Amino acid sequence: MLQGQTLFARGDFSGSLQEYQRVQSLAQEASPSDAASFNIALIYADPRNPLRDNQKAMGAFQGVMARYPESPWVDQSRIWIATLEDLARTKREIEESKLEVEKSRQVIEQSQRQVEKSKQLLDQSKQEIEKSKQVLEKSRQVDIEIERKRRIRGK
Repeated sequence: MLQGQTLFARGDFSGSLQEYQRVQSLAQEASPSDAASFNIALIYADPRNPLRDNQKAMGAFQGVMARYPESPWVDQSRIWIATLEDLARTKREIEESKLEVEKSRQVIEQSQRQVEKSKQLLDQSKQEIEKSKQVLEKSRQVDIEIERKRRIRGK
């Protein structure tokens, strides 16, 4: 056990894992197999471990609880499981939030495109209205001129 702890403290996770597995195989179901099992779970859960695997850690902590129900490591295993479950739930919520943010960004972009199209249509409508006003003004001028010529002829 001491060798496993020393390797763990140095950050030699694979060496520590092998040492704790050796202790497990030698001790079988007797102490310190429970402590070795708990420490294996810690190795999998350690954020410094490049091969960190929270699923394996949870499985190992659950194994401590199942195989050694009277062990002093059971309470700590239960706490670790709850913590890892909270972490997993938080990660899922973050991913869901990221997806929602991305969907919202896409909706905003689509709305911006629609606003831009609406502005273009509004500009076109304004131009058409201006042209219609000009045509109407010319028509009014023609009507005035026709009316003026009728009056001149009628006199």
